[in-house]
Amino acid sequence: MTVTGITEYRKGKYKIYLNDQFAFVLYKGELSEYGIIEGEELPDDIINDIRTEVLGRRARLRAMNLLKSRDYTEFMLRRKLKESLYPDDIIDDAVGYVMSYGYVDDVRYARDYVTAHILTRSRRELISKLKEKGIDDRVISMVMSEFSDEGEEEELIEKLIRKRIARVTGWDEVSRRKLLSYMYGKGFPIDKTERVLDKVLLDITL
Repeated sequence: MTVTGITEYRKGKYKIYLNDQFAFVLYKGELSEYGIIEGEELPDDIINDIRTEVLGRRARLRAMNLLKSRDYTEFMLRRKLKESLYPDDIIDDAVGYVMSYGYVDDVRYARDYVTAHILTRSRRELISKLKEKGIDDRVISMVMSEFSDEGEEEELIEKLIRKRIARVTGWDEVSRRKLLSYMYGKGFPIDKTERVLDKVLLDITL
């Protein structure tokens, strides 16, 4: 294949184009090491060596380093590697590698996320957040079924309502609508919220 373009991507890093198609990113020193010169041919064995020995190893190491600082879903990790311009098959290999060791597990991630936020966020908001992180609907459904205690959500609704009411100096219908709108925006069911609100207001006035 012919090297049809070499453009600086970031300091010390260059995008390599083969036959007018973006191929991969290499460091400046690697251009010299592999004899990559614009306008000249790059043999298939050299391309394969770059993809396997350079990009493959680098993507695996990048994935491992990312996972050292925080947990990732498969979708999130793929997106991170994509941002570094690794080819799709190299990303597949790197993600498969870390998943084979159990370093990426969407079920575990979803379970941990819900456990950490179940007392501060509505079920609808939790589901929305998990979807944003690329977790499969079946996994979300399974994990959420493990946290199906309706009483816990009502306790959270009551806690948030009491906190909001404490800030209101004069309670009226406008205040009620604002609170219901706020709770609905947080993902809480409107009927359940109204029921808990009426209960709280009754407690306060007794």
